[in-house]
Amino acid sequence: MCRSWHIFAVTAAVVLMIAGCGETDESHQALSANPPSEASIKRAYTMKCSLCHGADGKLMASKAPDLSESTMDLESRIALITYGKGTMPPQKGILDAATIRGIAEYIETFRDIK
Repeated sequence: MCRSWHIFAVTAAVVLMIAGCGETDESHQALSANPPSEASIKRAYTMKCSLCHGADGKLMASKAPDLSESTMDLESRIALITYGKGTMPPQKGILDAATIRGIAEYIETFRDIK
C-alpha cells in the first residue's frame, strides 16, 4: 500500500512538472487568436515601462537605456522584457506573452522619433 502510494505521488509530480513546462501549441494558438489591442499594449507600456524609459523611450531614469537608440532585435527585446536584466525586473508571470511581444514591437516605433 505504501509503495503504491509513493509511485503514484512520484508519477503525479512528474506529470505536473512536464505539463507546466513551456507553451503548448494550444496556448500559443490562444494567444494568436486574441492578440492584445494597440491601446492595451500602450497602456501596459505606460504602466510598466515609462517610469524608467519615458513615454517616448528617452527618459532613462534608473540608468535605463534610451530605447530610441536601441539596436536590439525583436526576439532579444522579448527575452529582456520577459526575464529582466540588471535593475530591470522580469515581466514573466506579470504580463502575458502576447503583451510582452506587443510591447517589444511597440518599442520599435521609438526609433522613428528623433
